[in-house]
Parts: sequence; C-alpha cells; structure tokens
Amino acid sequence: MSKQAACGYLAAGIGIGAALSVFFAPKSGEETRKWVANKWLDAIDSANTKVWQSRVHLKEIVDQGQRQVTEVVAAGRKSFGKHEAQSPAAVL
Repeated sequence: MSKQAACGYLAAGIGIGAALSVFFAPKSGEETRKWVANKWLDAIDSANTKVWQSRVHLKEIVDQGQRQVTEVVAAGRKSFGKHEAQSPAAVL
C-alpha cells in the first residue's frame, strides 16, 4: 500500500470516527449543532490560511522564474550582440 493511500485511509477513518462521535455524544441537539458549526468555521479558516500560504509560495516561485528568464534573455541578447558585431557578415 502506498504512503498516500495509507494517509487517505487514516484521514477517512478519523473523519468517520469524528462524525460518529458527534452523533453518539451525550449533548443536546443545539450544543451539537453549535459544536459542528464551530468545527466547520475552524476548518474553513484553516483552509483559507493554507490557500493564502500556497498563493504566497506560488507567487515567490513565479517571481523567481521570471527573474531567471529575464537574466537568461539579457545574457542571450548580450551574447548575440557580441557575436553579431564580431561576425564577418556584419562587417560587410
């Protein structure tokens, strides 16, 4: 079994266990609904934080790639300009 599959089964098991514990817990319906709503809000906040962190990380990667491409293009233009001036065809 792959690591990803094992992690997926573990997460599914935790989720199923949590869901069953909510339904069999000795709380009133109102308390349970509030608890579930708070957990959902916490999950949404956590997901939003992770999305924001991913966007920041992706922007850093894209910016680094753009800098590298700019450097390579500048080096290529500089190199091409030198070769063009030194070539015999350019002199004619």
